[in-house]
Amino acid sequence: MMIFLSSSSLSSVSSILVMLLLVVGGFVGLSSCAFGIDVSQAVSQSDFNCMKPSLEFVVMRCYRSVGSVDPDCAGTVHAAHAASIPDVSVYIFPCFKCGNPTGQMQTMVSHMKTNNINVSMIWLDIEGPGTYWGSNQATNENFIDQLAKEGTSLGYKLGVYTSASQWIPIVGKWTGLSNLPLWYAHYNNQQNFDDFTPFGGWTKPSIKQYADGPGLCGADGADRNWRP
Repeated sequence: MMIFLSSSSLSSVSSILVMLLLVVGGFVGLSSCAFGIDVSQAVSQSDFNCMKPSLEFVVMRCYRSVGSVDPDCAGTVHAAHAASIPDVSVYIFPCFKCGNPTGQMQTMVSHMKTNNINVSMIWLDIEGPGTYWGSNQATNENFIDQLAKEGTSLGYKLGVYTSASQWIPIVGKWTGLSNLPLWYAHYNNQQNFDDFTPFGGWTKPSIKQYADGPGLCGADGADRNWRP
């Protein structure tokens, strides 16, 4: 028997199927846990609406490793707010070779204020030893320290995105930012911190990036994240 559905019925069925995929895919955890994504390209309000109600937080790139603000930052943050995503933050991927970490933070924050980009916090993306950072750990440490101090002085809550495999080659045993929340990556598709080993002075993380893409509801390259 063939059943024919109206366009409105098909729309309802599509919405239900999306929700089922999110649940089966593990995006809806226990009520005390939260699922989030981080993105480095434009995401629309309709894309965010598609991810609800499982999506609790979004982190959008707002400064790029090439040494400039991300032109998609404002639109994506505004779209997330318009979709009533509970927690929206941004991250800065600093340009070490460009120098002037204080100026980079100031440039991003100026862009945020000019474009009414309201966020809960700024994450410092520290990764890519040998590619995005120099070989002198003390110099790397000083750069990151200045970046963090400027962000704090501008009135923002900060956090650090990194992992032991990234942090240690870049700054060694430095523990100078261990007072900030840690967001670490380990792609084992597990929504827990059972795999975490202390480093950099951090003994407990705040967020785990547990899987990368594929796209979700039209948002290409959306990494999956979990927090308790």
